[in-house]
Amino acid sequence: SRFNIEREVEQEFPHLPPGCSIQLDRIARDHVLRNIRENLSNLNARVPEQLECFDEEARLPLTFGNFVRHHGYAPETLLKRMTWSEWRASARQTPIPNDPNLAQLKSSLISATQTSGPHELRHFQKVVYHLRQHDITSALAEAGDRALMMHYRIWGKPGPRLQMEDLNDSFQRLAENPSVLADLGEVLEWANEESRVPSILPDLPFACQLELHGTYGSDEIKVAMNVATFETAGITGSGLIFSPIFNAYICLVTFQKTEREFSPSTMYQDYPISREFLHWESPSNTSLSSPTGQKICFHIAKGISVLFFARTNRSVEATASPFTYLGPARLESHESERPIRTVWKLMYPMPAAMFEENRRGG
Repeated sequence: SRFNIEREVEQEFPHLPPGCSIQLDRIARDHVLRNIRENLSNLNARVPEQLECFDEEARLPLTFGNFVRHHGYAPETLLKRMTWSEWRASARQTPIPNDPNLAQLKSSLISATQTSGPHELRHFQKVVYHLRQHDITSALAEAGDRALMMHYRIWGKPGPRLQMEDLNDSFQRLAENPSVLADLGEVLEWANEESRVPSILPDLPFACQLELHGTYGSDEIKVAMNVATFETAGITGSGLIFSPIFNAYICLVTFQKTEREFSPSTMYQDYPISREFLHWESPSNTSLSSPTGQKICFHIAKGISVLFFARTNRSVEATASPFTYLGPARLESHESERPIRTVWKLMYPMPAAMFEENRRGG
């Protein structure tokens, strides 16, 4: 399903169509949640059985994409428990993987499922191909300016925290993990087949490789906007980041906030008014007269670009949700302060599905 069913029950079904509702008393809710959790815990028994009889049952080659589509699994549901190779080994179809960095790289497979930009997917697939041949030079050449973004997509941390000296070291270490690379190849093939993202690079006053409506982690966004490096991921925990090199703001928006995940001071009223207009609140301590307030309210006059990145929830399957790149926006109106309440006109309409999931009254 498009939404994590356990989370839907816990939050009283926030994604039902307008006019629909499901009401469960506490006892019924607890019973449903217990059944869901028991069912998910049975994956360790069910998935190997499904793998063993897949060819005969599905009449399709056993690939990651064919398997999750045939059985209706959310990729994250499988990959947060085991890698694809580990699942296949549990069905005695392949040897148990013994990659040296298997534990560190499990999350890279989930990140790969969240890759959706057509250009990025093609480059990523070619990089994986070269790494499987242990051709580090060709892999780095293929990655080009995207190499640092790929490092964060795969490893999720700055180089020094992984005892890596440079990107060559990063790619070399990945090449030493054959089962992960094989899995990445299959997962990226699935992601490429599933992607509905257009091949559009928004018109900006600076070069930027982020693809409109592509999905990116916050570190990848900061790399693309020149506010993160191999040595450091830059500012963390902030939804508003300024890029001095590009004279641009990064606005990271989570539409559906919960008190468990956000502090009272960050429960901002951020929501789409339509596919073209977005309501957004500045950080809670921002006054109109502050440097940040002036830059936001007079961004056009100051030549500052404002780029929006949005997601529905902070996390899915206990994994941080990526942001969808909505592109540049223009300020239409503002009022109040601490926080400043603003309305923005997106230069490109947001995806219809994102609007429907997050519009007020939806």
